[in-house]
Amino acid sequence: MYKLAINRPITTLMGVMVFIVFGLISFKTMPVNLFPNVDFPIVTIQTAYFGADAKTVESKVTEVIEEAVSGIDGIDKLISTSYDGLSVVTIQFELSRDIVECANDVRDKIGAVSLNSEIEKPIVKKFSASAGSVINLFITSKNGDTKSLMKLADEKIKPQLQRVQGVGEVNIIGFRDREVRVFIDPFLLNKYNISATELEQAISTQNVRLGSGKLISTSHEFIIKTAGDSSSVDELKNIKIKSGVMLKDIADVRDDLSDAKTLALLDGKEGVMLEIKKISGENALNIISHVKELMPKIESIAGKSYELRLLQDQSEKIMLNINRVKFDLIYGACLAILIVFLFLRNLSATIISAFAIPTSIIGTFAIIDWLGYDLNRLSLIGLTLAIGIFIDDAIVVIENIAKKMEAGLDNFEATFEGVKEIAFSVLAISAMLLAVFIPVAFMGGIVGKFFNSFAMTVASGIIISYFVVIMFIPTLSARFLVAKESKFYHATEPILQAIDRAYLFLLKPLIRFKTLTIIGTIGLLFFSTTLLKNVGMEFVPMEDNSELQIIIKAPIGTSLESMKKMVEPILKEVESREFVEYAVLSIGYTTAKEMHKAKIYAKLVPVEKRAQRQEMITQEFRELFSKEIFQHLKITVE
Repeated sequence: MYKLAINRPITTLMGVMVFIVFGLISFKTMPVNLFPNVDFPIVTIQTAYFGADAKTVESKVTEVIEEAVSGIDGIDKLISTSYDGLSVVTIQFELSRDIVECANDVRDKIGAVSLNSEIEKPIVKKFSASAGSVINLFITSKNGDTKSLMKLADEKIKPQLQRVQGVGEVNIIGFRDREVRVFIDPFLLNKYNISATELEQAISTQNVRLGSGKLISTSHEFIIKTAGDSSSVDELKNIKIKSGVMLKDIADVRDDLSDAKTLALLDGKEGVMLEIKKISGENALNIISHVKELMPKIESIAGKSYELRLLQDQSEKIMLNINRVKFDLIYGACLAILIVFLFLRNLSATIISAFAIPTSIIGTFAIIDWLGYDLNRLSLIGLTLAIGIFIDDAIVVIENIAKKMEAGLDNFEATFEGVKEIAFSVLAISAMLLAVFIPVAFMGGIVGKFFNSFAMTVASGIIISYFVVIMFIPTLSARFLVAKESKFYHATEPILQAIDRAYLFLLKPLIRFKTLTIIGTIGLLFFSTTLLKNVGMEFVPMEDNSELQIIIKAPIGTSLESMKKMVEPILKEVESREFVEYAVLSIGYTTAKEMHKAKIYAKLVPVEKRAQRQEMITQEFRELFSKEIFQHLKITVE
């Protein structure tokens, strides 16, 4: 392989260029996210049963669904919760199962379930760790027209956002649906001798749209519908209940909004917040960019009667973290090249070995893109870690080639003999490193899934690095490596010789007293192990992203109005801090719209404009909300 590379430089260069071109294309087109796209095998089933209390929902819906899905293979946990009007069943499968197969199995079982006609069709959703909103849009009405605000958000703005490529769901917090309410006068019902059942049947039978078949001509086909539904509240009022009696004669019909189950609050104003969530695997940065490009159109649709504001823009956090790792990657590469030069003291050898870093990194992008991974913080950390591996192999090869040149061999012969001697060693080292990292990609549990992209990135880099070192580096060395000692070499030789002497001075007593050295090393190992318990442990290290959120839970059964009164003092405490740019409150933010749960998202001013770090601010809020005045609530600051 290396002989072919040395003798066929054009072929070798073309092969390297192919990897570089595909790597650059992959780098530009790969999805960019903060963390790896991880899908855990968790499926939720949501079923609406409007008007039913929690006990009825449990007996009529939840228990039926539990019985239907309990026979599916690989279930680890089955958790169900019944609310007024809603059933939520969560199935957690064994981690070895594929999320798509799990969802299909659940849909098959649910499809065979027979529920009452008044119960809505169950909705099956796959859980995604990256399913949180990537950006939110908060809308308030300047004139206080709540009905128009709800119509604008649901019928005009939401469809615009759903059309953005990569958007999976747009959830509206604070939304209240249109609801026509009929307030019956019992006295008038008795007067006209009408029962409640007769009234309900009259309204339902006269307020329906039915299909009546097709009319087919020689050139056209027409769908015929019986339009029996009311197009306005006035038409509904004129529905005939019985001879000579209309609905308006016995009831007060009002065009109203449904009772609020969620609430969104910003700067003391209630409004609606549209949470824009991405499809799993899509590029979060592209989605956010497209939403921002769409804002002028949305603002023109809304008009001047509404105030629109983008919140919780995750692109800032993603780019901040990605740029930090990119800086570490470039900084580490430059330091590695500098250290190589200081110790090799040969400019041509340093330049040739330096080629191994960008070539291997860019080639790795092509491999991980082909494997279906995205560009995230962990994959870039993996590349940063692999820089040392990339340049180590190159140094070993170049140094051995240089020794052959110093022995009097010409460049081509020295390159061939130098690579021949250590080719197997380089292969063994690469195989050993692969044996370390590849098993990490197949670890079980949540950690294994999370670090899969990290391990595969490093493994891909090792494979690319091996071919770069065995083929590309020898090609360059045979033509450009100069083994001649420079003036810088001679000037720095005394310093390195002094380092060698100091090393030997320390090494001699360690070798002389081998037993003490071994005992001391083992003792140091055990002492270090005892200190491990004092080291804090986190799944993801806390970083200053200039944001935090406060999760608040009240006793189950708390009403929306009561929850608002409980949470407002907490919101005011957060908003009063000078380091908080804005704080938005969401009550009933969960899928089940649980009114006893609330969330406050606080955007902090940039780190350079505040004295306290995010960690200190988080601790300050934890201490504040642990006081007795807040003991009736469970508050988590994260």
